[in-house]
Amino acid sequence: MPIKKIFFFSLFLMFSACQAESVITETTIENPLTPEVINLPVIETESFNQEKTVRLAWFYKPPEDGTSLETLAQRFDTFILTHYDEDERDELRNLGVETPFLEYLLFVQIQDPGSCDKEPYGNQVAYKIGDFCEISVEHPDWFLRDKKGDIIRKGKNVFMDPGNQEYREFWLERAKELRENYGWDGIFIDNLEASLKKFERLDVSPKKYPSDESYQAAIEEFLIYIDENYFGAENIPVYANIIEYEDPDIWLSYIDSLDGAMIEDFALGYNDEYYSESDWIEQLMMALEAQSMGKFVILVSQGEMEDTDRERFALASYLLVNNGNASFRYTESSHYEEVWLYENYFLSLGKAQGNFYEVAQGWRRDFEKGYVFVDPNSHKSIIQIDE
Repeated sequence: MPIKKIFFFSLFLMFSACQAESVITETTIENPLTPEVINLPVIETESFNQEKTVRLAWFYKPPEDGTSLETLAQRFDTFILTHYDEDERDELRNLGVETPFLEYLLFVQIQDPGSCDKEPYGNQVAYKIGDFCEISVEHPDWFLRDKKGDIIRKGKNVFMDPGNQEYREFWLERAKELRENYGWDGIFIDNLEASLKKFERLDVSPKKYPSDESYQAAIEEFLIYIDENYFGAENIPVYANIIEYEDPDIWLSYIDSLDGAMIEDFALGYNDEYYSESDWIEQLMMALEAQSMGKFVILVSQGEMEDTDRERFALASYLLVNNGNASFRYTESSHYEEVWLYENYFLSLGKAQGNFYEVAQGWRRDFEKGYVFVDPNSHKSIIQIDE
């Protein structure tokens, strides 16, 4: 077993050893859930104000499926939107949302809009007309280049050098400007790279960063820089979607300089994939460890809307590790602007009675009003509410 997995399993055994083992059998437990999608009845105020078992996350744009902002305000708890969504953000505030609104920003990518006169997207720091052209002429050393000296691109997005100090200063200046001028509470960094895997898929090799370790060091120094020079010093929240990680220790190292992190493939892979038990547990332990560090985690699971078995598996996995600093979303990456709501989001299990622990054929966590069970091998899951 690799060293990183030994660490996580050791940590897991420390808190699970004290739990009593019990057995779940399919013959004695029925699954009472019939998930429904969208347009559920509005939650009554008294019920909504009770302690919630599930906290839902919304990102990165306002809904485009006809769902009202009022529904979003009633149902969701964590909010990430993008520059130019300020009107919708303010309407959500007027509807009673009191949690911080984080502004989505790419980290080591800017957009080439294709023309010096065309307005770029608001999801990155080069958001002003003419930015890309000016940077290309005046700061060509800011770009990340391959071994042939060519700028590395993926579509309209152009990769920047995380180790370039001037680019770091530019990124921080613009992030600060966006937050202060447009009324955002904090920042959400997307595509925070934790390895060179993306470049491998693009079949390019950054000349300046021949190894994962060299690239990770530049990213981590960048995070430390923005934390020490603004966000941390001003107590402004910064979350990030840490991607392409192969070692959870790197993921945990990055979040030292963050207030929260997203796992965008939590408990489930893309394209209907289920993880092995060891990889599934590794992700659960990452979420637990982050919360123990005082960080918030956004756990996003991928799947088709109609696949309610997969949705329940993802939600049950979330419930195994939610210690109060975690929010959840079940969605599919090409449908982020659609609101999917399921009946089991609004069940009340009460407070957790300790951590999750191993039972026959799976893992269980007990709550005041029931329990949750997940078998990562058979992909069976149960969310049981006691009558």
